[in-house]
Parts: sequence; structure tokens; C-alpha cells
Amino acid sequence: MFAALIRAGVWVIPAGMTRTMCALLALLLLCAAPLGAAEPPGTDDVALRQLNDDYVRAFLSCDVARFRALLADDFLGVLADGRVIDKAEFLREAAERPDARDLRLHDVVIRTYGDTALVGAYVTYRKAGGSSVRTRYSTLYVRRAGRWSVAWVQWTRAPGP
Repeated sequence: MFAALIRAGVWVIPAGMTRTMCALLALLLLCAAPLGAAEPPGTDDVALRQLNDDYVRAFLSCDVARFRALLADDFLGVLADGRVIDKAEFLREAAERPDARDLRLHDVVIRTYGDTALVGAYVTYRKAGGSSVRTRYSTLYVRRAGRWSVAWVQWTRAPGP
């Protein structure tokens, strides 16, 4: 059907096929062209790592205003004791000074899936009385209207190394 003839090294398109060939060429070029400027690799990872750091700083400094900006309106969290809390309860609890000294993050993991990302880490700290605490957290970030926010977080007590 799309047979083209070659005469002396020149392609000859049979009559009536010019429009079809032009459409196919346009489609080929459209498919081969990038659909938009791609973001540099790692842009989301950098932003999410910064948001994770902001989250930890807000926790340590009881920065309720920063948490209010970080958390999605439909935020839910599961505490290490199994309680499920919403944004309002989280903000009430965030205002209380944490009993955490020398808090450290280990093995921070960031996985991005389009407009959703998982961020997690192993956390160690000491309480004022000297006891050690080990926990893991997983945070689900969603990007809405170009802005990342925390939609879900879950903490789990972790055994020692």
C-alpha cells in the first residue's frame, strides 16, 4: 500500500499518497520529539530530602506553623502505639516538647512515583532519663498543584541493631 518507487536514487510517492505520507511523517516527528522540558534528574529527591529535614527540625523545635504548612489537609498519621491521628491532633501533639536527645536519622530512603513519594528512615535517640529509642518511619508525600505535602506518616518501634 505504501510502496514507494525509487528512480535514479529519488523516492517517488504514487499519486494520492502525498497527504498520507505527510501525515505519517508528522506523526513520526511528533512521537520522536520530547513532550516538554524534563526536570533535571534528582530534582524531586532534593526537594523531598529538604522537606524531610524540615519535618525533623519542626519536630525537635515544636514548630507547629511549619507542620501546618508541611501537612496535607487530609493528613493521617499512625503513631508507634497504633493510634491514628488527623492533622488537627498531630498539630496539638507537635506543640509539646519531645523527649528526644541526640536524634539521628539512618538509612534515609526516598522513592518517587510520579506525584507520590515515599520517604523513610531508621531513627535513634535518647530520652532525658537515658533510655535509647529506636523507631522507623514511613512518610507518604503527594504533589498537588506543584507542591509536595505529607499525606500520611507511620512510626513503628524498631528493635536494636
